[in-house]
Amino acid sequence: MGEKSGDSVQIAEALDGPVMQRYCSLARDSNIWLSLGGFQERFDDTHLCNTHVVIDAAGMIQKTYQKMHLFDVDVPGGSSYKESSFTVPGTKIVSVESPIGCLGLTVCYDLRFPKIYQQLRFDQNAQVLLVPSAFTTVTGEAHWEILLRARAIETQCYVIAAAQAGKHNEKRESYGDTLIIDPWGTVIGRLPDRFSTGIVVAEIDFSLLDSVRTKMPIDKQRVSIDL
Repeated sequence: MGEKSGDSVQIAEALDGPVMQRYCSLARDSNIWLSLGGFQERFDDTHLCNTHVVIDAAGMIQKTYQKMHLFDVDVPGGSSYKESSFTVPGTKIVSVESPIGCLGLTVCYDLRFPKIYQQLRFDQNAQVLLVPSAFTTVTGEAHWEILLRARAIETQCYVIAAAQAGKHNEKRESYGDTLIIDPWGTVIGRLPDRFSTGIVVAEIDFSLLDSVRTKMPIDKQRVSIDL
């Protein structure tokens, strides 16, 4: 994250640039899928897109999602942010099939807007929701885990939330606390130190997912409400 306005735009790259190509090589050499976000994707000389990129085990970019909800906020007791001053919002909801089911792609501040997650589950049949984030310390302490568990419960999906942690620069610090949550809202994976750099591993149990959805069939009980 740039310390001054315009710093992020200056370092933004295209998806075929050197940074993303290194991640494609990492995925291919390790024979794993990678979810990366948010990547600062160059849009033009003054703007970027906050992009979530999914790379398959062959090192190919499978899908990209541009963050729709931009962080224009005066954080209580914190700083003011205006992501829209240098970021172009996305316009499309994106999911992708993978070896661990249908993945729903989001980024950070999207977490506060349930509709995108509802659409990923009920319109695109998502089974796992990905929420790479860099929550501020103030908002993370207050809302991070609560919002993630709520999204898991209301969609009956697994939620995987990789979280940046620590100081980016003198003006910005991220909360951390990487989490994996099951469709019942139970935290099944968490870094023991929220500031640490590390790996969390959890099983994606489709029998549990199917059980939760069968016993509480909210997909069949939804009603349209006109206000």
